[in-house]
Amino acid sequence: MGGDGGGGRLLIIGGAEDRACGTGILERFVDLSGGGGARIVVITTATVAPERAFAEYERVFRRLGVRRVRELPIRGRSDADGTAAAGLLGEATGAFLCGGDQSRLRTLVGSRLNARLRDRLAAGLAIGGTSAGATALGATMILGGDGADVAAGAVRTGPGLGLMPKALIDMHFGERGRLPRLLSAVTLDPERLGIGIDENTAICATPDAFEVLGAGAVSVVDAQRATVVHPDSDGDPVTLFDVRLHLLPAGCVFDLAARCPAVGPAHARY
Repeated sequence: MGGDGGGGRLLIIGGAEDRACGTGILERFVDLSGGGGARIVVITTATVAPERAFAEYERVFRRLGVRRVRELPIRGRSDADGTAAAGLLGEATGAFLCGGDQSRLRTLVGSRLNARLRDRLAAGLAIGGTSAGATALGATMILGGDGADVAAGAVRTGPGLGLMPKALIDMHFGERGRLPRLLSAVTLDPERLGIGIDENTAICATPDAFEVLGAGAVSVVDAQRATVVHPDSDGDPVTLFDVRLHLLPAGCVFDLAARCPAVGPAHARY
């Protein structure tokens, strides 16, 4: 991908990524972070079992040749605003947000660590996120919601970390039938692109574009030119005309500025 302005990459994973040694998505994250010389911090805030989550990712990254893997423990807002977390991040070449409950990641939003992540990304840091850690990377974070209706009341959202400011990201997408949820979220903020990522699938993004990697597909919902009419009740269906839907398997790229997909590098399965 061109046009990255020299900054880092976001590797945003739809969850349930293959963690066996020699598998592609996490290998790509290691490559983006500097290969065997990478210094990776794992942010375990989203999970209720941070020690177990860190141990699992530490094993994976070490099998992939990374010798310096540390947990960046954020248990509350004081940690997110503290100097220790900022110092650990300052030494890293890659930062990875694991999955869990995305509502727990609200403690990072607007924090000193949030600002540091943004600055370090612009300076070349690789940042990855899976499942809950993926939706948190957008300007708006999906906090919950299910069902078959497209309605304002069918989804709960809140501010995200804003590292991919043009996007609103959902995960476990095809496996859990989340197109209605993503459509509901996009109708609340039609200027954002809705990006739904299947399991064991990822996008590798710069500010200008992303490419699709992995075993599944990425769905992109574009309602910028759509007609959206909200009913009086949040529980009633939204009227939605002329929304655009793109389905991108591995090897496709998406121009974020032009809002245009294309078939891209043939090697992009991983």
